[in-house]
Amino acid sequence: MHPKYRFCLRSLAAAASLHVAMVAAQEPAEDRVHGDEHEHDVLEEVRVTATAIPREALEMSQSATVLRGEALASAAANNIGDTLGNLPGLSNASFGENVGRPVIRGLQGGRVGVLNDGMNSFDASAVSQDHAVPTEPFLADQVEVLRGPTTLLYGSGAIGGVVNLVTHTIPEAMPENSVGGRALVQGDSAADQRFGAARLDFGAGDFVFHVNGFVRRTDDYEIPGAAELYPDDDHEDHEDDHHDEHEEGHDDEHHDEEATGVLDNSYLDNEGGAIGVAWINDDWRVGMSWTDYDSDYGIPGAHSHHHEDEHDHEEDHEHEEDHEDEHDEHDEHDEEDVTIRLQSQRANAIATKTDPFAGFSRFSLKTAITRYTHTEYEGDEVGTVFDSDTIDARLELEHAPWGDWTGTFGGQWSDNDFAAEGAEAFVPPSDTRTAALFWVETAEFANWTIDLGLRYEDTSIDSFILEHDHDHDHEDEHEEDHHEDAHGDEAPEPASRDFQPLSASVGAIWHMTEGSHLAFNLSHAERAPASEELFANGPHIATQVFEVGDPDLGTETNTHYEVSWRLHQGPFTTMITAYHDDFDDYIYLADAGEEVDGLPEYLWSQQDAEFSGGEIEFRWDVGDYRTGHWQWFAFFDNVKATLANGDPVPRIPPQRFGTGLDWDLGAWAANVNWVHASEHSRTAEGETNTPGYDLVNAELSWALPFGERMETVLFVKGRNLLDEDVRNSTSFLKDQAPQIGRNWILGLKTAF
Repeated sequence: MHPKYRFCLRSLAAAASLHVAMVAAQEPAEDRVHGDEHEHDVLEEVRVTATAIPREALEMSQSATVLRGEALASAAANNIGDTLGNLPGLSNASFGENVGRPVIRGLQGGRVGVLNDGMNSFDASAVSQDHAVPTEPFLADQVEVLRGPTTLLYGSGAIGGVVNLVTHTIPEAMPENSVGGRALVQGDSAADQRFGAARLDFGAGDFVFHVNGFVRRTDDYEIPGAAELYPDDDHEDHEDDHHDEHEEGHDDEHHDEEATGVLDNSYLDNEGGAIGVAWINDDWRVGMSWTDYDSDYGIPGAHSHHHEDEHDHEEDHEHEEDHEDEHDEHDEHDEEDVTIRLQSQRANAIATKTDPFAGFSRFSLKTAITRYTHTEYEGDEVGTVFDSDTIDARLELEHAPWGDWTGTFGGQWSDNDFAAEGAEAFVPPSDTRTAALFWVETAEFANWTIDLGLRYEDTSIDSFILEHDHDHDHEDEHEEDHHEDAHGDEAPEPASRDFQPLSASVGAIWHMTEGSHLAFNLSHAERAPASEELFANGPHIATQVFEVGDPDLGTETNTHYEVSWRLHQGPFTTMITAYHDDFDDYIYLADAGEEVDGLPEYLWSQQDAEFSGGEIEFRWDVGDYRTGHWQWFAFFDNVKATLANGDPVPRIPPQRFGTGLDWDLGAWAANVNWVHASEHSRTAEGETNTPGYDLVNAELSWALPFGERMETVLFVKGRNLLDEDVRNSTSFLKDQAPQIGRNWILGLKTAF
């Protein structure tokens, strides 16, 4: 065993042994360096900024979680989905280890809004799970999660909830002593990761400046065993003929390679940075920022499907010789790895003023211009290019109190120009324009807090209806004569759809005692279909399906009921939440049970659906002893989602239970946590069962004894210590790509 791994194991064992003596030790520790600042509690009282009127997370009628400080640093991963995936009610729509988008209570994609400093990201990640969210979790100051419909402020794309990354690339205030920052370097054992990131904030006069940057390089990552969950497709719950046929192309040699414990084509290279400036005085804050993000990564399990009659000119391509012998059974195909090049540039600007004019206490105008390009390579050739250009603007006016009421009027306008080009582009070009007005009010009466909200939105989508001359494949048919070109026989036909979603909500908090209260939320939310749901018609190589949209889809409507009991008194913090979502005309991607051009056909469909579930969070501050400061926490979450015809909704997360322990003593801190996910066997048509797993993570850190203003910490993290085969049932890729195996992360971070 490598010496650094032996050190990690010994250190973790030493930390665990301290717990044995805790009960006998009764004297509180007096030499804790971390002290009260060493916070792990995600239920702590911190302000949520992704609301019209910022308030504490525990004082909201809607369920909210905030990760910041030590909790965020401990959870931060390669992507935002993995960073949040083990929080109650959240999971990860992963595409291997490198790409992950948050799933909130079983809802994902276009139903979960991803924000950067309160502005929609417009990064095209909602179009497909292989499209990464261009953000670096380490550089965020805090990450806010609002569960349930948040359409009042953020529109149709937030019918399931919102994840807001607070980065402060446009500074909000002068840092202490006019300068502040932090840096991190780390590496890991399972992907040979090399990662470095830093940010700096400094001021001069009324101006505050921000700069940040990061670089990450990883190789293909290690997995516990074979990549294919069902390599022979012989399990009893997965008998679809088109899946049997699709798996035949993986011969014994390929399975032997998969069983080596390394997931082929799972590398990640990304880097990015931002600069920003703000002018701040007593009344005004005016600023702007520029953010750049580049990422290159592989799509494990995805292969291009070229045909010999179209690609004779590629016979001398360097990859063809490597694949000829492997695919003798299907010599009409050449399969090449699919890789992604993602580029995103974003310009933000903001102007806010307190007491702008009579009757109003705050004025805020925010704008964001985003340029996003996602290029899918099939081998060395460009397959499909996705471009998204967006202009987004938001105006908010907070009025002076009207008696007991405080509120905000606002408007939002956005224009998204989306295009997909290439032989296998499955979505036609589209232009989506949205204009909205919203109004949010809150008031306090005795032991009650009341929240009211209303939003009207007008959305227009201009696109084309694509017609393909393709055949459905069957077991006894060959593909030699069709798929001359994915769009070769198109007859593009202009199409335009208009929608007017209307959303409203009522929330209430009853303060039963000083430390406990009940929260209620009732909301009606509507969502306009996205362009890909309406007009998709073509092969999507990254997800290995043939997607077909429905231009006649109507508005999706959700009625949301939620009740939550919260306790934050003394050493105990508890939250118990139950919810029910009643969807009219729920839009989902359904397996058609056929193959088109060698890929399983999936249809965007619509019918009523119901989601019911709940979450429990519990934390006990056990106390201070000679052995240190101890905290114990646990959580439980579950969601059941059923379509009107009685079938399960596709890609729903499993039931989970988790528990863990936090400890700190002087310069030392540690935590260990365990998450048990049950087997997910309540599957939709075409889905496979997802085995359960037990995920054990641990961390040990030591604050180095030097520097007055600078805190430097050496840490080691152990991830998936049981080396479990972890599959996310919310992922299209879960049968081909497990999450990373046992992984040791060693790093050094500093802050000043």
